[in-house]
Order: sequence, then C-alpha cells, then structure tokens
Amino acid sequence: VGSMLSKKQCFWEIIQHQIQALDHAKFAAIVGIGPNFAYGNNDSTLLMNFGVEEFSICLQKPSGSDGFLTWGAVAKQQAKERDYASARVIGKHHWVARMHNVSYKAPTGAHLENVPCMGNGCAAIIDSGTSLIAAPGPALMQLSAQLEPIKEDCSNLHELPTLHFNIDGTDFTLPPEAYVMRVTGAVMEADSIWDILFFKPKLRRVNMCLPAFMQIDMNSQHGPVWILGMPFFRYYHTIFDRTRERMYFALAGEDCKPLPFKNNGTHASSKEALLAVRAQPMGPTSVEIESIVPPTLSEQIDSKDRSIDL
Repeated sequence: VGSMLSKKQCFWEIIQHQIQALDHAKFAAIVGIGPNFAYGNNDSTLLMNFGVEEFSICLQKPSGSDGFLTWGAVAKQQAKERDYASARVIGKHHWVARMHNVSYKAPTGAHLENVPCMGNGCAAIIDSGTSLIAAPGPALMQLSAQLEPIKEDCSNLHELPTLHFNIDGTDFTLPPEAYVMRVTGAVMEADSIWDILFFKPKLRRVNMCLPAFMQIDMNSQHGPVWILGMPFFRYYHTIFDRTRERMYFALAGEDCKPLPFKNNGTHASSKEALLAVRAQPMGPTSVEIESIVPPTLSEQIDSKDRSIDL
C-alpha cells in the first residue's frame, strides 16, 4: 500500500458470501483494522506487519466525496489530551466503547427512564465498515417513539431533533443530516437489501428519505451491541490508538480537518459542539441502496443466544 510493504501476509479468499454490496463493489479487498488479532486466529494483521500502532478515519459530509484513512499519528499526545474527547477501548477484536443514554431529547429529565442504553449501558462498536447506524430492534422502537415521521422529500429535516448519546462519559450529538439518508438507486433491488433497513418504507421509491438505521439484535459481554458506522465518521474525526487502547474524537471540519472537541481542555457543551458540526449543513447523505454494507459479524455469533465476543 503506497510505500508500505508486508511480506508473507496472511489473507483469506472469499469464495461464497451473502453480502449484496460485494456484488457491486468497486474494491478488491477488505482490510481488517481491529485493535488486535482477528477473531479465532493468531496470524499477524496487516496493521501489525506494517508496524501501524495508530490511525485515523474521517469521511467528508457531501454525498460522493472522499474519505480519509491515515496510517500513523495525526496529532501529538499532548494535543489529543487537550483538544480531543477520548474513550477506553473495551473490546479485544473490535473498537468498542461503553455507551449510555441514547435519545433525541437532551440527556436530562424523567424521559431517561425509557431510553436505550440506560443503567449498565451498551457496547458501541465504532466501525467504518458499516454503512449506517445499527442497533437492537427494541432500542430503535424506543427512538422512533421520540421522532416525528420523516417526510419522503426531506422537507421537514430542519424540524427534526438532534440525536444525543454518551460514549465513556462524554456527550456526543448527531444532527438530522447525519441520521437521515436519501436513498437512491433501483427501486426493485433485492429484498435482502431493503430488509436490513429498520424503518422500511411502505412503497419503494427512488430518491426518498429514510432514517439511516439498521437492526442488529445481539448481546455481548459488555451489553447490547450497537454499531456507529459511516454517519458517525462524517461528523467526528476519529483516532484509533492500539498501544494506549483508546479512541480519540475531534469534530470533523471542512475537508475532514480535525477541530477541537474541547475548549481550553474542557468539554464543549452539547450546544457548542452541535453548532460546530452543523456550521455548514449539507442536507441528508445520498446512499445507493445496493451499496449499503451491513455488519459483518456473523462468524463471531453464538447462534444459541445471539451473543458475540467483542
């Protein structure tokens, strides 16, 4: 990859799959960039053989624009501690952090008695390889009860609330532009593609707006599993540190430039953070239905109780 070379790299050839997106993929390989060895084996990963201990990912907001995967440090440790929010990695095979209080309302008040990830919380996988936000069905039902219907033409996008959640003690927000998508592509795509969407339309239409959520019902040693996929990376420039076993988050500015999550070493308020990430609203992200990539965790699931070792 570029000037980086890995000799005698172990790899696996896919000879059979049920991932519809791979039938239309423009890429030739899938590179796992987890914090440790791949699940079920001790072969060195590409990151290990390259000697990469830290990398960062950010996706630009406009539809069809480039994303950035940077292997190596993008900020000094002093700057990360001063300007970035951070979360401890609690997973062995995935970049997992604890998440609490997922709600469309501000994280205060009596309504928190009936919102996802209360009490012991949930396990949030921060995963650039998943197209949408994945969550348990009951949690998505709880969220839907707080959300007015999204009009198919996105004309009420400006009226929709902000999504709030807490990752390892830090409050995060995602605006409607992040959790609403404009679906494009063929109307008569395979049922398997439409089936992964939790909020299914009554009629399939080209160029319609939907919540960018998919259902994933599985538990783990850290609680119910959520996956914060590509929508998260369009608003948060994320550093993955294998050595310190931490993730660091900055606000994603123009051209994915990391902007301070903190002001003078203290966390900015939710309002300040929201104003920063919404400084240039871009509207909902357009997503081709055939390009949606679902979570690829099937080989790690214990089918008896739908649990996964993270």
